[in-house]
Amino acid sequence: MPGRVIGKMFAMLFLLVIEVFVTMLVYSYLNLKFLDTFGYLVRLSASVLEALKSALLVMMPGSANAAYATLFGELGPKAILLLLIGLVVAAIVRSLVELMGLFGHSQR
Repeated sequence: MPGRVIGKMFAMLFLLVIEVFVTMLVYSYLNLKFLDTFGYLVRLSASVLEALKSALLVMMPGSANAAYATLFGELGPKAILLLLIGLVVAAIVRSLVELMGLFGHSQR
């Protein structure tokens, strides 16, 4: 039983390392090889950032300025793009792992 828990923890850590590596690889590849597409995605992620700001203004109008200055002031469109690419890469990697039945996820 403890061996299975430790094994699952190592599998999860391994997947996390793979996801971070692939995310940085995709981000760098887009930046180096497809600059127009990368610029479009950065502008699109700026729109996502503005949508998050608008949602924050609606949900917490009293503290929206402080939250914007601390949270969104630190995050630029490129950081949001990196986060979004990371989410997509994680979904793809975990789906592939689940489909292939790796790491014993399908066994009970």
